Amino acid sequence: MTNNNLKVLNPLVSVIIVNYNGKTHLEKCLKSLAEINYSDIEIILVDNNSSDSSLEFVRDNYPDIIILKLEKNYGFAKPNNMAAKIAKGEYFLFLNNDTKVTPNFIDELLAVSESDHNIAILQSLLLKPNGTVDSSGDFIDELGVVYNSKKIPDKVRVISSARGASMLVRCSAFEKLGGFDEKFFVSFEDVDLGWRAWILGYKVVVVPKSIVYHVGGQTVKTIKSDIAFHGFKNQLSMKITNFEFPKSLCVLLSFFLKYGFREIKIWFDYKIHGSTKITSTEHEDTIAQNPNIGIILKSLFWIAKNPLYLLSKYRKVNSQRVLKTNDLIKLKILSNELQ
Repeated sequence: MTNNNLKVLNPLVSVIIVNYNGKTHLEKCLKSLAEINYSDIEIILVDNNSSDSSLEFVRDNYPDIIILKLEKNYGFAKPNNMAAKIAKGEYFLFLNNDTKVTPNFIDELLAVSESDHNIAILQSLLLKPNGTVDSSGDFIDELGVVYNSKKIPDKVRVISSARGASMLVRCSAFEKLGGFDEKFFVSFEDVDLGWRAWILGYKVVVVPKSIVYHVGGQTVKTIKSDIAFHGFKNQLSMKITNFEFPKSLCVLLSFFLKYGFREIKIWFDYKIHGSTKITSTEHEDTIAQNPNIGIILKSLFWIAKNPLYLLSKYRKVNSQRVLKTNDLIKLKILSNELQ
């Protein structure tokens, strides 16, 4: 007879890596994974129809890795969801292909997760190859604007959302959340997941003892023209679906009053002068770095074309809501203070 109260000492972790023409990075990433101390893992590689020799390299050198080869580039959200459907782990560990992990990074994540089963999502401390901080978690302000923190915490701390470069998610929570939003394609899908996790009453934390080195921005460089569009329309989508109505409407109006005219001014500066004197800060990371009024209009058009999707997601998010926006503000999960 099985005792269902027995704690699993070494839960299986499904490491999921999405790849697109990333052989050079995969070599370092997979080599570092082969050297970790935690052995109860399976690795699933989802390939977005790479044209380099990524798959040949993996098949020749890591025959135990499970490969999902896709017929085209599906971005980030859908490939991860596809891998999660076949994964057998109690946890999913979403890992970018341009990372280099440290031997105890999984052990440190699991130690925290197993100590509090209300924690659904955990992020490693992400460092750049030179040792400087890449990210210690993302935070969301009261207008739904997302910014990256680079402060190194001295202990585990709550964050608004975890970065998908190295993110451990409890399988049961991932399923309850419905996985990543596949309409996002790429950009902010990890933020949306974390935000919705808080809404459902889960916790999201960063674990500073779990260290992963992250080159950053390598895959997205190849689809740079699409990143700005997806980034902006995804931020608009989150404001519509993750705030309660009429709060969502007020937030959208405030957002455009605060940032819309600023972005138009930047666009005119570039068109007329070829540069702008307006500088962005970490907290004003609202639109992709290449200012383009066309991106704003294209994003608004996308929103106007997809009301049924937005309404359906809004209803689902709010039908499951445990914590209201005001609760999240009190907890400083949504906060205008730089974290």
